[in-house]
Amino acid sequence: MKILRNILIICTLVFNYTLIIAQENDQTVEEVVTVSSKLPIPIDEVVGTVDVITLDEIETRMVSDLSQLLENAVGVNVPMDISSGRSRNSDVTIRGVGNNRVNIFIDGFRTGDAYQSGGYGKDLVDTELIKRVEILKGPSSALYGSDGLAGTVAYTTKDASDLVDDSKKYLSVSLASQAVNSQEKATVLGAAVFNNLETLIQISNREMNEMEVHDDASETLNPMESEQDSILAKFKISLSNNSSLNFTLDTQETDSEYNLLTDLGMGFSASNMQMENVSSSVGMDNMSRDRYSLTYNFSKSNKLFDSGVVRFFSQTTDQRTMTSKNKAIVTFGARGPSFAPTSEQSDYDFNQEVSGYSIDMTKVIGNHNIVYGLESETAEYSRNNDKTEVNLITGAINKTLANTLYPHKRFPDSEVTREAFFINDRIYLNDKTTLVLGARYDSYDQKATSDELHARNNIFGHEVKPRSDSEVSLKVGMIRDIAEDMSLFLQYAEGYRNPNFDEAYNTYTNLAQMYTIIPNPDITAETSEGLEVGLRGSLTNTSWSIVYYKNDYEDFIAYEYLFPPIRGVLQVQYQNLGSVKTDGIEFESKTIFNDNLSASIGVSLADGEEDGGQLSTLSPDSIKIGLTYNSDNNKFRWNTITSLVESSPVLEPIAQRGGPPLPAQTTSGRVTFDSYISYDITSKLNMKLGIRNLTDVKYWDFQTVSGQAEGTADEYLMPGRNASFSLRYSF
Repeated sequence: MKILRNILIICTLVFNYTLIIAQENDQTVEEVVTVSSKLPIPIDEVVGTVDVITLDEIETRMVSDLSQLLENAVGVNVPMDISSGRSRNSDVTIRGVGNNRVNIFIDGFRTGDAYQSGGYGKDLVDTELIKRVEILKGPSSALYGSDGLAGTVAYTTKDASDLVDDSKKYLSVSLASQAVNSQEKATVLGAAVFNNLETLIQISNREMNEMEVHDDASETLNPMESEQDSILAKFKISLSNNSSLNFTLDTQETDSEYNLLTDLGMGFSASNMQMENVSSSVGMDNMSRDRYSLTYNFSKSNKLFDSGVVRFFSQTTDQRTMTSKNKAIVTFGARGPSFAPTSEQSDYDFNQEVSGYSIDMTKVIGNHNIVYGLESETAEYSRNNDKTEVNLITGAINKTLANTLYPHKRFPDSEVTREAFFINDRIYLNDKTTLVLGARYDSYDQKATSDELHARNNIFGHEVKPRSDSEVSLKVGMIRDIAEDMSLFLQYAEGYRNPNFDEAYNTYTNLAQMYTIIPNPDITAETSEGLEVGLRGSLTNTSWSIVYYKNDYEDFIAYEYLFPPIRGVLQVQYQNLGSVKTDGIEFESKTIFNDNLSASIGVSLADGEEDGGQLSTLSPDSIKIGLTYNSDNNKFRWNTITSLVESSPVLEPIAQRGGPPLPAQTTSGRVTFDSYISYDITSKLNMKLGIRNLTDVKYWDFQTVSGQAEGTADEYLMPGRNASFSLRYSF
């Protein structure tokens, strides 16, 4: 491949140049991460692959959403969800696998599950609150349990100690705008330290419209207006020199309104002999997440532990999707057609309530550095669907639409209880070799409670049975110094994902389209096995790593059509069907040339297959090159990122109901440039300016349009040249 040849040339040039420069300066700064073992470990001693995004990088690039936050992480993507016409960030994908198969944590606490429409739940994270991101690639269930098939993303929010100076107080006001979606953002951040008390409060508000696409697009996204409010409040009490108590309130709410132009037009239903013309369609979404947590940190050596963290938490996630349509309905009956102008209101609500605790302990015994702990969590899920059709002439109310009675529940109210124990041992065999052994036991008990609203969708009387399951996840790794400032590491790790409430208990019936979804109490967990082999080293001012990975995923859960039909209604059931295999090479290098100039490069070469065919969620090969300049007085900072992306593979044709398959959408190779500057106008006033897609390249994100038919994805073009601006005043 041409891009592969270019990658090798660029990497060779960069690497050799850094060797020359490395003779002059020693500027390497050791970075410490915790996501790989729940212990602070220098990143060059990690067994496996971890990417880090710092606060400096977040602020320099004026990050405003998860897609921008993770866009430069090698092998990581955040595609846009386009399934519902309500465009938003979807899920995090690591090395081609995503959705609920990637664990996402905020300050050590798991976020909500994604349900339908992509990232609902997973994307309820305000990037304004985040100071650091650590991404653990590859199966991670030996530490983090279910959903750790492909990896773990750990967000850390800001602390008062990160901000205060000798005055023990900090206050700033920030204003930012982003042209591409007309976003206006305002943030107030305050922190203070009083004796043994540390406090931080951050309040953020942003208003935005739909994301603009390239000017050459023939279509655009459905118009949208959205407002997001978030609050982060932290209180830390130092009880003694070796213990502290931390209370955190983390709340976020987003209200969005869509003009759903894609709903407009004529349609015909053969099942009830109706034709309808939708003249207007307005969508209203409300998404909120509230987290309360209490954390006790202590350090007191005894026979059982040297230090520990005890966490208690409660989190509620609510996602409400409403749609209001005006339409004209023509019904063809025995007496001829009848006409009725109608108004249709739909209201779908999904709620998650999770509470629990976790205990993490550390203990050093000789050459053993041990982390072990317990976790307990109870989660409750509910989904209420309601829809009403009103005849605007007679006022008659209809609650049976498409042969379905409303309100109802897509699945019965569900509850899952999770219990877990884990242990991770980092064994220093000698001064050159470290062995890592990890194991985790998880048990799950799931049950569902059927009621009248659920029974409306369970017209065939399928029994909803409780289910229980357990999993043991293992990790074995080693790192060995094979030369001065060079090490070899290898790792075998396992992951799994327990079937969620929807996959185990969905009992939805759609008589209009003549299918019914039946529960599956025998469904089992998805599993993964990952192997990584890598080299990592440093050359005075340069750190670098190259890794080969191979991941095998089994028992992926998907729909299966069952025969024979029940009374002419097709049966559908979630079952363990799919298998996915991925492998690839990743190269990363960071160089500090001098006090002013630094550079980075990230290369991702990946391949994968799903049930023997091309894996559609795997992004094309890519290179990311970053260059940063800081002035001598640190008042001026310039950063640029160059992205080189290979053209996409050709996927299988897209099946079309009532017609022949259509060619799948492909994406061409591209080179894009992003550039950012930061300038301290005074000691208290900072200005930032960023321009994305500097050369105004027309392109699609492959993961976003994958699965779309060719020629139908114009409205999902990525934005052309666009600017961002911010001002921050610190008092």
